[in-house]
Amino acid sequence: MAPVFCGAALATRTETANNVPAPLGFFRFTTPHQAEWLDPAGAVQRGPLADLAMQSSHFRLLLVAPGESITLHPIPLPSRNRATWARAVPYALEDYLADDIEALHFALGTTPDDGRLPVAAVAHAELRGWLEHCAEAGLSPVAVVPDPLLLPWRPGDWSVALEGRRAVVRTGRWDGFATEQSLLELLLNQALAESGDAKPQRLRVWGGPPPELAGIDGPWQIEDHPPELLQWLTISDPPALLNLLQGPYSRQAHWGRRLRPWRAAALLAGAWLALQGVSQGYDDWRLRQELIALRAGMERIYRDAVPGATRIINPKAQLETRLRELTSTSGNDGGFLDLLYRGGQALASFPELTLRSLSYRDSQLDLALTGGNPAVLDQLRQQLEQQPGLRTEVRATQREGQVESKVTLKKAAS
Repeated sequence: MAPVFCGAALATRTETANNVPAPLGFFRFTTPHQAEWLDPAGAVQRGPLADLAMQSSHFRLLLVAPGESITLHPIPLPSRNRATWARAVPYALEDYLADDIEALHFALGTTPDDGRLPVAAVAHAELRGWLEHCAEAGLSPVAVVPDPLLLPWRPGDWSVALEGRRAVVRTGRWDGFATEQSLLELLLNQALAESGDAKPQRLRVWGGPPPELAGIDGPWQIEDHPPELLQWLTISDPPALLNLLQGPYSRQAHWGRRLRPWRAAALLAGAWLALQGVSQGYDDWRLRQELIALRAGMERIYRDAVPGATRIINPKAQLETRLRELTSTSGNDGGFLDLLYRGGQALASFPELTLRSLSYRDSQLDLALTGGNPAVLDQLRQQLEQQPGLRTEVRATQREGQVESKVTLKKAAS
């Protein structure tokens, strides 16, 4: 089971009858019925959830969900009509999610931030499971928050927390992710490439040495850190809370029975909303047209990255799957990604060469190229051979007036 973090009274404070602030505390599931938590003095304790329930009677609990199970999407405002946001957001994100939108719960930020609406997506089954484990132990969280949003952040900074095989990353006020450390370098470089002019000025890391990144001007800053991740989370300023307990999971939903006398007023409100149907229908139509155009662009990018692809359903999810497959087949040394990175660096210097396809097998990367001439290919070979630990072989043929070549890259035996 992925770690699930819980905390107490992060953004607001609970006060007792004597107006004394309640103590703060965090906990996370280590198994469905075991936990580790911070006591008010900041020491980490471990034991059954029942023990935590006995100690948390004065806590205002906040459940912090693992970033591996949640995707964060700061998106442009789906419409000017706030009442349509909850219905429009799933369609706006449909092509960016691997799961069916009917199986997902979407949580929206309370207010837009710089023209963008914070959104978190989580599977209904995951969210219900967390809440059921809490209920069985007598714990009642008032909010559920993704763990990347608890890392320290300020404009111009990105934060990375390393724990065991996990990595938790925060790249913005409402953006971040969690992943296995083996994929951290790949995903961070992808995030840097997508950030455009908004690249971070500083990268802060807790819990270990930073990964190697390309194309970043700002420095890494290794932070002094406590020995436990639960203690790292406490150093954050008041966090950006994106509460997943909305809609059917909101605490207000439990008051439905008390609101029955207001059913007539609700019917009148429903009739008024029906009058807004034409406006909403237009907004939905416009969103779908934009999504069709975006999907077409994503398919073009996927076909360029995966030549010969025939069946494209979800380009983003399919490309991530291909990357994971390639990562898993390349061994612990990252052979495929390392060879691909080195070959790509060299090819970038020769715009007259075009990559037609690539294949990786038995620790060997083959690049099929067109264009150029023997002199250009000889320069490419020399540039590749200058890289330490790399064996290179270049073969060229001429067909119908065009030079076709195959470049083979292997790691040199150590």
